[in-house]
Amino acid sequence: MSFPVYENTNSYENQPLLLPEKSPTADVVFDYLFGRGIDFEIINYCLDNELIIESLPYHNAVFIGYDKEKEPKYAAYRATNQSRIMGDCTGSKKQFSFRLTADNTGEVHLFECAIDLLSYATLMKLEGKDWRRFNLVSLAGVYSPKKNMEESKIPVTIRKLLEEDKSIKRIVLHLDNDIAGRKATKALQTLLSGEYEVVDDPPQYGKDVNDFLCKRLGIKEKNERSFER
Repeated sequence: MSFPVYENTNSYENQPLLLPEKSPTADVVFDYLFGRGIDFEIINYCLDNELIIESLPYHNAVFIGYDKEKEPKYAAYRATNQSRIMGDCTGSKKQFSFRLTADNTGEVHLFECAIDLLSYATLMKLEGKDWRRFNLVSLAGVYSPKKNMEESKIPVTIRKLLEEDKSIKRIVLHLDNDIAGRKATKALQTLLSGEYEVVDDPPQYGKDVNDFLCKRLGIKEKNERSFER
């Protein structure tokens, strides 16, 4: 059996993470996330634990990932207005991407971005499930496999996760219903199925998990959503 090839992270491993200045309030970010259907309890949990902050001077939403020592190592920002401004903060290390984790679940749910992750947690709460019992991890962007899938590299986020949590036997993919998402899903299934149960569980309808959540809640599409990824 051939072993998967993992993404090389040496190019940015030693760069310090540069977080933006934190706003003393998070009203703009709260309204933005709540407007996209995210449950208020989940938003408050993330704000209270500084998994999400509101930045100055632009009041962007910043999604933060930490290492085992609770030191921030990754941060992704996105505009809370109608612009398409988004990206990773300088020095971000994707192996510490934004996540809501639970111990010894035996599985992990993977998403393209933090908004989709939070949307899935909200959907679980809507179904009467405890969102805190799910192991939810963002891949911190769209995964682009090579044309020859066997030569593709496993994202460093997944590698780090599987190295540290040996209880994981099942990987559930909640990637987008577009060409990039379907291609990434097929590649990850090809590369990981030899050692893990890899399940494709995209949103039932809509482009992504947040799109599905908004449609389910009857939230009308905003102009900002037309600029999404």
